[in-house]
Amino acid sequence: MSATKLSRRRAPKPDRRRALELLAGSRDGMTEAMLLAHGFTVDMLVDLIRAGLATANTERMVAGGRPIEVTRVRITDAGQRTHEDRTPTYGYEATREAAMTAFGRSWRRE
Repeated sequence: MSATKLSRRRAPKPDRRRALELLAGSRDGMTEAMLLAHGFTVDMLVDLIRAGLATANTERMVAGGRPIEVTRVRITDAGQRTHEDRTPTYGYEATREAAMTAFGRSWRRE
C-alpha cells in the first residue's frame, strides 16, 4: 500500500474535523445539544469519545427554576494535537482571534 493511501486513511473525516474545530475553539467545551444543533450525530460524538479525542461529562444546572442535566463535551489533549496538525476546514479560522476578526469584518458595512 502506498504512503499516500495510508495517510488518507488516517485523516479525520470532515465532520470529525469540524467537531474538533468547534471544541478546540470553546474553552469550556460545548453541550451535546449545541453539537447536535450543528448537525453532528450522537454516533459521531461517541466515536470521538471512544477515540480519545473528546470527553463527555454530565453537569447539573438550573434552568427556568428547574434542575436539569446537560452533557458537556470537551476536547482532549489528543484531540487538540489532531486538530492542530490539520488546516482549518472551509468557514473556520485557525485561531479564536482570527475567527473574531473575520466575524467582525463580516458585520461591518462598507
